[in-house]
Amino acid sequence: MIESLKTATAFNTNIPSTPAKDSGRREPAKEPPREEIVPLRQPEPPDEAETLSAAIQRLISERDGHRSRSGAQEQELAKLRAVNEELRRQHEHTALIRDHYMRLATEVLNTLKHIDITIHEVVQKTLGAHGDPEGGDATLISLARRLAPNAPPTATRRTERDLSRLDRDLRHRTGA
Repeated sequence: MIESLKTATAFNTNIPSTPAKDSGRREPAKEPPREEIVPLRQPEPPDEAETLSAAIQRLISERDGHRSRSGAQEQELAKLRAVNEELRRQHEHTALIRDHYMRLATEVLNTLKHIDITIHEVVQKTLGAHGDPEGGDATLISLARRLAPNAPPTATRRTERDLSRLDRDLRHRTGA
């Protein structure tokens, strides 16, 4: 096919042009030099032309298919980028919430440690005031039983009464 196009182009450039009519005189046409004459190629058979035409149509349809797939993929890529950005924002928000709860848990833990130390000091002061270490152990054991998480509700009420009694006794002894 390409050869036939080259041949046709070469043929068209080698055709001598006829001069415009002047006063009836014609100049004889000059023949091109022998090396420039290209033999004419026979026209392509109809089957080959149809095959080439079908191949061109196939290439055009493939190109159009690739364009449409490319457009669809670009749209999908834009959607995925938007989803990715939304997920990134959600992750940042979740990280902020996690950090907040970690600080809160640390504060609660520190408060519980402070409460534990305070209770331990109060018990030590109470034991020191009574001067009875064996009774102090019994007091600690009873306090631990009352503060146990599986203790029945009545034990919890009793624990509250005992703690308030201990608090009153401590205030009375220290004069506060």
